[in-house]
Amino acid sequence: MVTDYRAFHLTVIGASHIRNGTVCQDCSQSCEKTECRLVVVCDGHGGADYFRSDRGSKLAAVAFMDCMENPDLIAALSAAAAEKQRQSRMEQLIKSIIARWNSLVEQDMRQHPFDEDELSGVSEKARRRYEAGERLQAAYGTTLIGAVLAENFWLGLQIGDGKCVAVSETGEFTQPIPWDEECFLNVTTSLCDENAAKEFRFCFSRTLPAAVFIGSDGIDDCFAGDERLYDFYRVTLKSFAETDEETAIAQLNEYLPTLSEKGSGDDMSVGILVNTDLVCKSESVYRK
Repeated sequence: MVTDYRAFHLTVIGASHIRNGTVCQDCSQSCEKTECRLVVVCDGHGGADYFRSDRGSKLAAVAFMDCMENPDLIAALSAAAAEKQRQSRMEQLIKSIIARWNSLVEQDMRQHPFDEDELSGVSEKARRRYEAGERLQAAYGTTLIGAVLAENFWLGLQIGDGKCVAVSETGEFTQPIPWDEECFLNVTTSLCDENAAKEFRFCFSRTLPAAVFIGSDGIDDCFAGDERLYDFYRVTLKSFAETDEETAIAQLNEYLPTLSEKGSGDDMSVGILVNTDLVCKSESVYRK
């Protein structure tokens, strides 16, 4: 049942951002609705040409929540029996998220036009484009990973880097959202891309997991390989099993700045969907 699951989110500013005096580019949100549980993680690109990406990530999280907090959409996804129906519903959802984000970005630009201070640090190519009024949303560029869990399905969708990790009742760790080969080192696909709808990837399953983690690349860049990342999430699940939810989240929130300092130095965001009863009942979920 949906009520067996909790949704949590955390965002901490990266150690390098603290040292350099730059703002946090990440944003995360979670929500527990009657019919579903929602988490979303967004990572603004940073860099001079993306000078409003901290705002872009916040607007992306709002856009995801706005589109997903719709009982009719959840009902339609729940009822979609055929693969073709699910594909169509997911494509519509992705387009609605992109459209909502662009609308929020346009509203922000109308209220706060670009000023000279913001444009002074951008590349010449970007400055010419912005001054010509072309692709202004690039200044807000951000990635997005979202996960939704309802009564008879769960889904994940993503554009850009970061990772979604699902944990089965038997303790199997997988990354169900296909990886994007266009994301490499500091290069990533983005909500601001002109072909963003085609760059989204997603997964959809009728088998509910014990837990789902979605994390910005600041987290997975700290680990040399997926197994090390899974070990980190195992420790988190063990905390859920051996303490209580509030303590588990507090411990994670306390540890993330240390992880950033020792690892990537980047901002860190994580969203968690978890059935604590399943985690507690099966040690295989959090033991290797």
